Amino acid sequence: MIKHVIFDLGNVIVEIHPQDTMRAFARRCEFSEEEIRKFYLSELHLGFMGGNYTPAEFYRRMMQRFPCNISQADFFDIWSRVIGKPKDGIEQLVNQLSKQYTLSLCSNTDPWHWKISRQACSFFSRFSHFFLSFELKMNKPDRRVFEYLLQHLNAQPHECVFIDDTAENIAVASGMGMRGILTEAPSEMKTALQKLGVILEENSADK
Repeated sequence: MIKHVIFDLGNVIVEIHPQDTMRAFARRCEFSEEEIRKFYLSELHLGFMGGNYTPAEFYRRMMQRFPCNISQADFFDIWSRVIGKPKDGIEQLVNQLSKQYTLSLCSNTDPWHWKISRQACSFFSRFSHFFLSFELKMNKPDRRVFEYLLQHLNAQPHECVFIDDTAENIAVASGMGMRGILTEAPSEMKTALQKLGVILEENSADK
């Protein structure tokens, strides 16, 4: 029986716009947007999400990699543009699921993006657990992330549904026995969850 539904963050709960950050950064520096785009999900970026650097250290390393006259506050503003609004329909789905299932978040993210995401998603109050890469000191698809998650939830793999937009992450979770849903669309999440036997109770506003 399914007891837990675990969501990814970017492209699943919230929209993400890395191109907006890359474009804004390029306008402030003497580097092309293409040069800056290559940095996204680079070793430095993954290290920040993996908790290897504090925000201040990450800022300093970025200024070493892309020398330009940007204050840390301005850099935070630019970096935060990656995080967009909640996906259409996701809050309703979360509200429905929270009536019968334990909800968790498992995300490769950093302290700045997490701060903005929390502000954008008041419905995170319905989540019981947050497995964040910068706190765990490891990124998906590292198998240890999912082992830690299962241990912390005191759950068996078959009791968990994991929703992510990255095939590699889903493959690892599914390989451990979790039910994986690969999608970015809340409507597809709903359909896939129902096929797995997950009960979605109507919200009072939907009746």
